[in-house]
Amino acid sequence: MFRSSTGFKAQYHYLTLLVASDFDEWRIVLTGPGLTIHGHRQFSEAKAKQHAFAIAESYFQQEKHEDLPALPQVDWAPLQDGEWLNWRP
Repeated sequence: MFRSSTGFKAQYHYLTLLVASDFDEWRIVLTGPGLTIHGHRQFSEAKAKQHAFAIAESYFQQEKHEDLPALPQVDWAPLQDGEWLNWRP
């Protein structure tokens, strides 16, 4: 059985930042071309968004060493129905 989760998405250069509510915690996933990063669970929407943003900044600085301009913030949009699904048998 699939269950939709509510959450938000944002773009940080070529990474898509996703945060989704799962009962009393928030899951964080970043995706990009050939890449998936799982963040630590958070217990508030604000902390989840901050964590996803921090992961993206760290990825570009520590892993990619790309000279991309730092973004002061990202624009978060609500996830569409069915965009993040949890499987519960």
